[in-house]
Amino acid sequence: MTLASRIAVMNQGSVQQFDTPKRIYDRPTNMFVAGFMGSPAMNFIPARLTGSTSIAVRAADGGDATLALAAPLPVGAPKDVVLGVRPEHIYRFTADLKSRKPAVESMQAPVELVEPTGAETLAVLRLGDLEITGRFEPDDAPVMGETITLGIDMSRACLFDPATRALL
Repeated sequence: MTLASRIAVMNQGSVQQFDTPKRIYDRPTNMFVAGFMGSPAMNFIPARLTGSTSIAVRAADGGDATLALAAPLPVGAPKDVVLGVRPEHIYRFTADLKSRKPAVESMQAPVELVEPTGAETLAVLRLGDLEITGRFEPDDAPVMGETITLGIDMSRACLFDPATRALL
């Protein structure tokens, strides 16, 4: 991503997206591009629209957590969607975080695994039967076995159509 001002992401000989590295990373055109760019990869969380401005995702307790969208979806968007969230857009939720990032939505998640890497700490979190990865500052890293209130920055999230895998 650092070698050119524009790059092409290809899948089986077909160009999926041709754009600036930042635009490809921030607004991937489909789930292939979203999963290909970045390490760890973008988290993909099945969700269901509960209105034009909110979605429900499976929570750790088996129930649903409702998350407000940063912007309404276009008319005709499918009821079932895939929420795409990069690990660095998952935080330990605090009131201060919500005041700094108003689009952050919160939900509970048990911490399954913690991997300190020096400059950051990766944590595997459980949402129902799904595992997602969060990237945390070492001083704010969760502890394995605890349940945390995590914050998801919905202004940085992507929504995909599960049938076409395209960005909505």
